[in-house]
Amino acid sequence: MPPELVIEAKDLGYSYAPGRFAIRHLDLALQRGEVLGLLGRNGAGKTTTVRVLTTLLPPTEGTATVLGQDVRTAGPTLRGQVGVVLQTEAFDFVSVERNLTLYAFMWGVPREAAKSRAEEMIELFELEKFRHRKPWSLSGGERRRLQVARELMHDMQVLFLDEPTAGLDAIARRRILGYIRKRAREGLSVVFTTHIMHEADLLCDRIAILHEGRLFATESPREFKRRFGGARMVTIEFDQPLHSKRAALERLLGEDGVEAKETAWDEQGVSFTSKRPEAEVARVSAWATQAGVDISRIDVREATLEEAFLGAIGFPSAFADEISEGE
Repeated sequence: MPPELVIEAKDLGYSYAPGRFAIRHLDLALQRGEVLGLLGRNGAGKTTTVRVLTTLLPPTEGTATVLGQDVRTAGPTLRGQVGVVLQTEAFDFVSVERNLTLYAFMWGVPREAAKSRAEEMIELFELEKFRHRKPWSLSGGERRRLQVARELMHDMQVLFLDEPTAGLDAIARRRILGYIRKRAREGLSVVFTTHIMHEADLLCDRIAILHEGRLFATESPREFKRRFGGARMVTIEFDQPLHSKRAALERLLGEDGVEAKETAWDEQGVSFTSKRPEAEVARVSAWATQAGVDISRIDVREATLEEAFLGAIGFPSAFADEISEGE
């Protein structure tokens, strides 16, 4: 069977003033159980995209359906089938625990199920010591944990998360991301925006890069890093000082196009950037065998998603900067 599409947008756009578009010409698709990351700089259109797909803003051009329903007309019906965590906060003036159970009741979750889920969320999001406190007495990070926990109290088919881990520490972020990944494996579809590229790399099946309101690329994090990561850093260490043999290795690397300014040497090793590191490693390994020098370590550092993102939108590679800083 073909994958089930839960979101489909074609030529989608939103204009906040005549001729001034926050997003334009977006073509997006999300399958059942898939996590799609929306990445981009501030003002790229991520939050606007989420607001349009959740019927909070009407598109001004193009079409979009969520769970087969037109976002222009679905309104309250669609909102009852999706979960949304936005960057704005809204809580009831009751305790943390009561916020969770009230929200579940509002969405029709039976009383006993609501109590059980509240306990699960309190434990997962480390809210035990705050359960009897009012939300406004909590810190920003604690309120953010409550906000995400509350949205997960009801059943949904699609979850929209707009910067859900903003202000959270590393442990809380990992717990939340792990839970979201678990729910996705159970069939929940997720649209996830973040500025933390490492999170997107861990969580997302595909990423959609928004740049100045337009869709730049949509693919897996691995493929995106391969396409836009640029040169990778290669470090080769030998089991003895190179001494006079260094000159021969320098010539070999130069013949392969490795620039001297992008090469760092120490007594027993070399680091350089290369767009084809596998070939370089093979050539250096063959040279070392012929020269009678044993290699003790080879390390090829993959580009991170952040480095690929910067490369895609036109920022210079960080690899050359690393080498120049180390000289």
